[in-house]
Parts: sequence; structure tokens; C-alpha cells
Amino acid sequence: MPRPRQQNVHTDPPPPARIPVEYVTATEAASYLGLGVPTLNAMRQVGLGPAFVRVSPRRVVYELAALREYMVSRTVTPSVER
Repeated sequence: MPRPRQQNVHTDPPPPARIPVEYVTATEAASYLGLGVPTLNAMRQVGLGPAFVRVSPRRVVYELAALREYMVSRTVTPSVER
């Protein structure tokens, strides 16, 4: 009587836990903020503007939450002048 063949069951380990975060490119961030890409780049170079993540020496991305926080920080409440 032949032995039953064992199936080679290969299971990959589960992927590492990942915190869901949405990132956008500098072009998308500039559009979201209503700015030009050169303006956003210049703001970043002088330390202004929203927080960003430098993925590599030539690649920068922005977290959507950081863009929202930046917009909130720039909100101006008008005052009544007398």
C-alpha cells in the first residue's frame, strides 16, 4: 500500500502590523494647500510650512494629518474693529 503524499504547505508569515497613515507627494500637498510646488519647496527649505517626511535625499512626502494641522494653525478669526 503506497503512503499518502504529504502536501508541502508553505505559509508566509503575516505582514508586520502597520499603522494606517495617508501620505501625499509634494505636488499633491501643494494642491491641497492651494500653493505652487515651488512655493511649498521654498517654505520647506527655510523651515516654514507643514511637517514633512524625508523618505530619501530627493523624496519628500507629507502626512495628510500634518497638512490639516497646518491649515488649522493658519486659521485667522476676524475681529471687529471699532
